[in-house]
Amino acid sequence: MNQDMFINILSHSPVSVLEKFRHLNKECNQRTYTSSFLKLNLQRTNSISGYFLQYSERLTLHSTFVEALGNRACGTDVSLDFLPPGKVKIEACDSSHGILLCVNDRPVRGRQPEYIICKPTTKQYLILPKPKTRYFTVALGLMVIGSNPFRYKIIRLSDLPYVENRRYNINTTFVCEVFDSVSFAWKRLKNFELLENDLLSPWNSKPIASYGFLHWLTTRNNVIRFCFETETWSYSPVPENLASANSLNLTSYEGKLGIICSRSKEGVDCEDLWVLKSTFGTSWVNVKEIENKGLKSVGFLSNDVVTLADVDRICLYNMNNGKFQNLQTRAPKFSPSHYSTITYFPIFSDYQGIEFNGR
Repeated sequence: MNQDMFINILSHSPVSVLEKFRHLNKECNQRTYTSSFLKLNLQRTNSISGYFLQYSERLTLHSTFVEALGNRACGTDVSLDFLPPGKVKIEACDSSHGILLCVNDRPVRGRQPEYIICKPTTKQYLILPKPKTRYFTVALGLMVIGSNPFRYKIIRLSDLPYVENRRYNINTTFVCEVFDSVSFAWKRLKNFELLENDLLSPWNSKPIASYGFLHWLTTRNNVIRFCFETETWSYSPVPENLASANSLNLTSYEGKLGIICSRSKEGVDCEDLWVLKSTFGTSWVNVKEIENKGLKSVGFLSNDVVTLADVDRICLYNMNNGKFQNLQTRAPKFSPSHYSTITYFPIFSDYQGIEFNGR
């Protein structure tokens, strides 16, 4: 069977099948991340792609779904309106499976926030047990680690109280807890300590998934990563020439870990995309130069289309032909102000129901 026939067969396959073949074949990985393939795959598998945009302004939260890459209007019914009432905030996502982790900070004195796992396309949700500790949450991460049966894990990082932290040293130390859908319980791991004088930035608290790891970027440009299989931490260095840069952001590109670095070229704003060649390697490759037109890169739904955004709009920029596609962004009954913080959660999702608690 030639490669074209094989790619055509894969266009009928769900994400769980695609990911297996992407790991085995470099050409297959590249071709199944093109926008033309993904549009065909979305159509043939009755799926959608896009972003959940979450606007945060003081104590107010608003979220809206913006469809992208699709050939038809099929995502207009996707929202979080089916979740229990309260102050619902998206905290993490598994993009390739269309799964969100939300926290509902219900305005009732003395009541802990609810942790909710959900699939917006099918309007399914499950309220999870509360974490064992009540420390302030710094970051959350989610990853689906099995599709048959469906299994997922959640990592929670929280601040270690000052009194307990004195047992260690002055370095930033986090309490680590993992939730496993199989045991349906939280488990506390060993505390995790950052390197000297390092911090986890609030604007980099949303992790990037790649090959079984979740990655965060620290204020000193160290990449910390958590492996769900071994439930251990490790470090991955950024490109040496970017170690002192002050405008780095992590991203995912063709399933690999990437870094976006903003710079000015002859007075024009642009961004460089660096990609880590292998999961356990330290070699980075500069694969793209992006003219961002004064906007900010927020992700790559495909390997030839970058998503650019600012507070007023979000658009797709085709890096092959230079064309823009503006997307609808405004949340219902909410007009984003220049004081809003916007977080982008990429989603690829079908409309097949799943069993969140398959014990």
